[in-house]
Amino acid sequence: MPLAPEVQAEIDRRGRSAAQIQRDIAARTERLAANVDELSARLAPSRLVKDGVAGVKARVTTRDGNPRFEVLGAIAGAAVVVGLLLWRARRR
Repeated sequence: MPLAPEVQAEIDRRGRSAAQIQRDIAARTERLAANVDELSARLAPSRLVKDGVAGVKARVTTRDGNPRFEVLGAIAGAAVVVGLLLWRARRR
């Protein structure tokens, strides 16, 4: 595809050929496509869910897979509070 004379003059002035510019554009397009693919993979809903579950599991269990005592205590405390609230609500 021939370039307009003023465009060709600007390219010649800057010292780059049309082929070099086309190669640069193609390389940038490939990098952009790779970045978009990586972002799509990182933000996929299934991956976000998997990462979230792994994070919760890491906070709730020890390295050997047993539940943490402080988490068990918090769950037991919450169950007692809910039980007391339900018992109180039924008494009224």
